[in-house]
Amino acid sequence: MKSKLTILMVLTTQLGLASNLMAATGVREDTSMVLVYLFLGMCAMIVIMQLMPAMFLLFGMLKSLFFGHKGQVKANPAAKH
Repeated sequence: MKSKLTILMVLTTQLGLASNLMAATGVREDTSMVLVYLFLGMCAMIVIMQLMPAMFLLFGMLKSLFFGHKGQVKANPAAKH
């Protein structure tokens, strides 16, 4: 008899918690979507601005690797040791 009572108490508690949980869904209205999109857009702009110089450097390195230099680099005569 005691185990049946314990099982009944546990089931009653669980059903009580589940009904409160189901009643609470969808109650809160979230209006911050515009701010979230603005924040993510700003993060994307920062990433793109950081990638632009890296791409220029990469293209310059590939160009010099495949096409070589147009002229030779002259040594600085004042830098003799």
